[in-house]
This record gives sequence, structure tokens and C-alpha cells, in this order.
Amino acid sequence: MSGDPRRKTKKQSSRDGHALWFTRDTLTEAFVIGGCALCNAVHAAERKAIHSFLHEGMMFPHVRQQFLDGGGFCLRHFWMAKEIEDMCWQTGGFGLAILSEDLTRLAHSGLDELASPQSNPRPALRKRRQQAHGFLPGHDCMFCQDNREKETFLTDVLEELAEQDEFRKPLANHGLCIRHGQLAADLREFIRKRDYQYRQEPPGREHDSLLRAMYFFVGPNPCRKQEKKPVS
Repeated sequence: MSGDPRRKTKKQSSRDGHALWFTRDTLTEAFVIGGCALCNAVHAAERKAIHSFLHEGMMFPHVRQQFLDGGGFCLRHFWMAKEIEDMCWQTGGFGLAILSEDLTRLAHSGLDELASPQSNPRPALRKRRQQAHGFLPGHDCMFCQDNREKETFLTDVLEELAEQDEFRKPLANHGLCIRHGQLAADLREFIRKRDYQYRQEPPGREHDSLLRAMYFFVGPNPCRKQEKKPVS
């Protein structure tokens, strides 16, 4: 018997309510800092997550394996982890050295497979090359994944709270960064004006929003000479 489904729904509702109130406090504190509240909240959360990982999380085998499966830290989070470890523990980078040794061993195992002799070299070489190339540092950084999930959740909650005075006023005063606010709005307007019903409307600041989005996510076109960056 799975139990009364109404009891499960009530329990889930209670859990969601608790998360909502916790997130209200998080966003309130983020607005106090000034600037984009979503950036502030995600930045604070990622630092706490990395601190917790270095303090105890890395000692749990399943957490360490998740870290290794993702290729370790991405560039940004590796340097952030170094800063946090230097600030909180006077060990000269002991924890990161352990993690780096694991990553080095993982990278070497791929290279060893690539170099090992096989009776049928061509197909085997292709397979081993694919396996070796499977290790890319930070290719699926667990903290980047956490950031994406937190960002999505915080955005959804802020949309629900935006009509309340407690959040409407600071949101109007500080706004959001281009990534979390204006760029998304400009892209929606760009898409709307491509609809045949609205094509007669004159272009506005949304006209180069696609180019601005591409610059934001991947940078300039590497196949062309350096061109002028779109104005944000």
C-alpha cells in the first residue's frame, strides 16, 4: 500500500511552502547587497556549496565520484575553491591537492588506454581515442549544474513574489542584470515582432538582441575578423 495520496500531497505542499519562505529570506538578503538579486543569491549559494564540499562532502565516495564524473571543477569554480580553501583552512591547498591527484589519475588512465597495444589496432585505436577524449576538465562541473538549478528556482520564485511590495520596490530600484532581466525581455520582443501580426512595428532596442545573446554566451564569431561588439 502506498498510503493516502492526500497525505503525500499535504507533505509536499508543506515542503514547498518551507522552501518558498526560505527563498524569500534569501532574496531579501540579496536585494540588500544591491545590484542583481539573482546574481547575488546564486553567488552566495555557490560559495556555500563549495565550502561544504571541501569541508566534508569530498570525503563521501558517491559525492567524490560525482565530482570526478563531471571532470572536476570548471575554470571559475576551481579558482573559487582555491580562494575559499586559502581563506578558511591554513593547509596550503591540501584538499584541492587530493582532488587534483584524483583528476590526474583519471586523465592518465585515458592516455594509458590510448597507448596500450591491441591486436587489431585501427578500430581499437579509434575506440581508445574516444575514451581518452571522454575526460575533459570541468566538462560537467557539479557546481555549474547546481547554479543552473538554483537560478531557475530563484527566478520562478521571484516572478511569484514580484507583485508584493516587499519585492516590487527593491526590484524596481535595483533591477536585474542583462542576463537575468533586459536581455530576455529584448529577445521576447524580437521574437514577437517576427510574428506577421506585428512586423509593421518599428524596431527598437531588441533589434540586435540575438547578437547580444550570442556574444554573452559564446563571445565573438571566430570565423570572422574582430567585429564591433553590440551595445548592451
